[in-house]
Amino acid sequence: MNKRPLEELFFATFRGKQSFSDFLEFDFSSSFLRKSFDGRSVYSPDKSLKLYLGFLSRVLFDRLPVAIDVVFSYRKGVNVVDAVEKHCDNRYFFQADIENFFGSINREIISKAILAALDVCPISDIEQWLGRVLDMVTVDGVLPPGFPTSPAISNACLNEFDKKFVAWCNENNLIYTRYADDLIVSGKGEEKMHQLTPKISEILRGEFDGRIKLNAQKTKFIRPGEKVRILGVAILPNGKVSVDGRLKKHSEIAMHYLIKDKKIFSSFLKEEDLEKALKKFSGQLNYINTVDPTFLDKLRKKYGSTAVDKIIHISVGP
Repeated sequence: MNKRPLEELFFATFRGKQSFSDFLEFDFSSSFLRKSFDGRSVYSPDKSLKLYLGFLSRVLFDRLPVAIDVVFSYRKGVNVVDAVEKHCDNRYFFQADIENFFGSINREIISKAILAALDVCPISDIEQWLGRVLDMVTVDGVLPPGFPTSPAISNACLNEFDKKFVAWCNENNLIYTRYADDLIVSGKGEEKMHQLTPKISEILRGEFDGRIKLNAQKTKFIRPGEKVRILGVAILPNGKVSVDGRLKKHSEIAMHYLIKDKKIFSSFLKEEDLEKALKKFSGQLNYINTVDPTFLDKLRKKYGSTAVDKIIHISVGP
């Protein structure tokens, strides 16, 4: 690999349209807005910060290693369906959630992930600028939801965990996939499934010294005979995947309320503000569209293509 200094890569990217000195001196503390979306905080960077974060993504974070056979979040060409489909032939299912995922990933963890991947990093002097980079991609010392760099960073930070845990799963004839903070494991027998929580916790402690841990309240075990619903996706008895029927029904009712009475629609989406309700519903329909596009066609026939497509293209950004 032909490594080059950060300043040289900056110039090659912006061709003099942006100043490297401004990049180094830029005051990013007031360059983002904190918003509340669906009950959580989301950080929206302004135009200048977004430009610099995009540069860091291209020359650094998008190049960090990811366990591509395991991780199906924040990657082009794959989605939640791919994460669930790998489990279709099994009978026992385990799903766990990482507690406060982005908020648990701090500067030290990000730094460790970057330094562990120096062989694929094209920045020859990354260690000189590491502190500045960490300043720009964190808020209050942790990974902020909403920054364009955060998804790739989160995947990279869990890379060593993913590799160690999938190796253990392979040894025990289990299938493991991850979608963001959701860990999915399946197998044909029950015995090894009971070892999953302590094993995952053990590897997380070894990698992150207790900083990243499972959310005990969101651990789920599914046995044969029970309906298999994972991340809004249902695995049917024939092994095919589909959108959970409850989500489809919820979306159809929401669409009806939106057409008939926007106040009832907002209440149904559990939002006081119509704009927030619309953004939430947009995210829901876009999710369904990745799993079962035919359901969106059903909504279009019933409520009109214009109405449905208008909601789908609502942005959750500023």
